[in-house]
Amino acid sequence: MSVPPIGRSGPPFFAVVAFWAFVLGGVVFGGVFVANWRALGARTADAPISAPPNVVTVAAGPVSVSVPMSVSVAIKPGSISVPIPAPVKPSDITSSIASVVKTMLPDWQGSDRINILLLGIDKRDDEPVAGTRSDTIILASIDPVTKSAALVSLPRDMWVSIPGCTPRDGCSGGQQRINVAHALGGPDLTIRTVTSDFGIPVQHYARVDFRGFEQLIDAVGGVVIDADWPVKDDEYPTPDYGYQRIYFVPGPQLMDGPTALEYARSRHGTSDFARAGRQQRVLVSLRNRALQLNMLSRAPELVGIVQKSLSTDLAPGEMLALAKLVSQIDRYKITNLVIDATFVTPFKGQDGADLLQPNYSAIKRAIDNAERSAAHPELRAKVEVLNGSGMAGLGQKAADYLTAQGFNVVRIAAAERSDYRSSLVQVLTEDTGAAQALATTLRMPTTSISQLPTPNAGVDIRVVVGQDFRLPPTS
Repeated sequence: MSVPPIGRSGPPFFAVVAFWAFVLGGVVFGGVFVANWRALGARTADAPISAPPNVVTVAAGPVSVSVPMSVSVAIKPGSISVPIPAPVKPSDITSSIASVVKTMLPDWQGSDRINILLLGIDKRDDEPVAGTRSDTIILASIDPVTKSAALVSLPRDMWVSIPGCTPRDGCSGGQQRINVAHALGGPDLTIRTVTSDFGIPVQHYARVDFRGFEQLIDAVGGVVIDADWPVKDDEYPTPDYGYQRIYFVPGPQLMDGPTALEYARSRHGTSDFARAGRQQRVLVSLRNRALQLNMLSRAPELVGIVQKSLSTDLAPGEMLALAKLVSQIDRYKITNLVIDATFVTPFKGQDGADLLQPNYSAIKRAIDNAERSAAHPELRAKVEVLNGSGMAGLGQKAADYLTAQGFNVVRIAAAERSDYRSSLVQVLTEDTGAAQALATTLRMPTTSISQLPTPNAGVDIRVVVGQDFRLPPTS
């Protein structure tokens, strides 16, 4: 298979802060509240005192709220009370808008899962969007019912079928790298490609450039990243098409916009799979930072940044509702999945290009599991099953049943003895929620659960299958 170049094949970079729009959508549009409030306040201050407005309506998209604009004061020496404009203080603005964002944002309508492609395009400041590759593709899958989300990174070198792609477009047998879909047909073709290849209905997209990424990171005062491995890149691209060396030590660190971009964008010295993991780490850290800080004071700044940097097919009302929904998702109900070497097979194209052949069924199963794990965090606990019943094969049957129910069984073995009369669920770490869910699944009483703190245990939950164990019936 020959793989002709499509568009510019320069170094890729991470620019996916579209999820930022989902987290701060209410804040961004809250900037319209702030701007309108200030403008109305200024006009009120200049208006004759005899005819002040009682209330003003501040609106953004489909949301509006009426806010009192006058107070009554006594003027000495008499007791005449007249309304005069209330002074508008920054703290009052922040407090008022915070209340509006919290109580007045619309709820997301519908209970169906929302799938959104977050696209980071391979583009510098002086280059057009058309013809650029989406070298970062993250599927954000959000469940409005369980209020959970899964982030799935799709590697850019996956060799997939692109609908309508011909040899003239650079495809061989209708196939090319997945990131070429954006170069040929923008977000729409990328959505069609992901939907047709993986059977995942994608409803929306959000696309950003790397300058907006830096500005948004700086707008929140940077992000705190706990780097798990050192990152060393001797060929990190510079804005003038040169190279420089960058290095990150392991451990927590506060990164500004340019630094966070380097951390997420670097692709030399590590694999693309590790790069995808760093991108997700930055994305989640950005969300956490936004929820920790009072971003309303920076809303006007964010409005301009987002308007310049973000393109999406989400309507303003949808952005507001989605922002509210995502802000309600607990951080423990966000799972991260990188489609890595476990799900693809490397191969060489006819021109020697490094490509990845996806295992479509394995990828689909992994995405399904990630979505289920996000909705049910207890399924992430590492479980070992020990057979202490004296009945051969009973431990394996228990483990198979738990695996079928989505639990993460990592070890099956014999117990230290085979005369356990009663089955046990032992909590080796602090994951009592997982233990309770597991006991309920196996229809074991809560009295079977016990705490057994074990440093460096390697697993979270231990199930000891005793002589009283009965496999629950399958439906």
